[in-house]
Amino acid sequence: MSQSEVIPNANVSEASQALVQQLIDHADRLRVAVSTLPNGTRVVDAGINAPGGLEAGRLIGEICMGGLGTVNLRAGVAFPKWRWTVDVHASDPVTACLGSQYAGWSLSHGEGKGAYFAMGSGPARAMGSKEPLFAELGARNPPGATCIVLETDKQPPIEVIEKVLTRCQIEPTDLTVILTPTTSLAGGVQIVARVL
Repeated sequence: MSQSEVIPNANVSEASQALVQQLIDHADRLRVAVSTLPNGTRVVDAGINAPGGLEAGRLIGEICMGGLGTVNLRAGVAFPKWRWTVDVHASDPVTACLGSQYAGWSLSHGEGKGAYFAMGSGPARAMGSKEPLFAELGARNPPGATCIVLETDKQPPIEVIEKVLTRCQIEPTDLTVILTPTTSLAGGVQIVARVL
């Protein structure tokens, strides 16, 4: 293959859909709560009102990588205050990390004390984020079913959801929003999985 040939990047939304469905199908076991907004968008609470947990965080870590990598937990003794080790692997680390996992989509609404702000990561970035990085990577994905992971400790206002839908050019039923507070077990695992 010559240097001028471009290897097409994976569609991270398509690659992660089975993982998103697994999170939803096993919500009780994973200690997450799934709800549907009036517009049809699904919301997965992985640590705000639902407890979430290590396995939910492991799965969300794989979702954040756009289904292009694996996250494994194992017991370890290397760090006295943290008895778990997170191992991460991806065969296409550039697309998995920069094209999906990186929390590069700044989403906000309102001003002052009532303002909402969250950083978005996951497959929806490759569809709707305006980050210049995607032009450089050539990793823009076409509209379709997708998911965004928000590092937040509260439900986003509908205006933030609408912004994601508009930028991704998708219907509300095509979007799943996963909420992971950084203080939750699920949020902590998915953040540590960014070691990739």
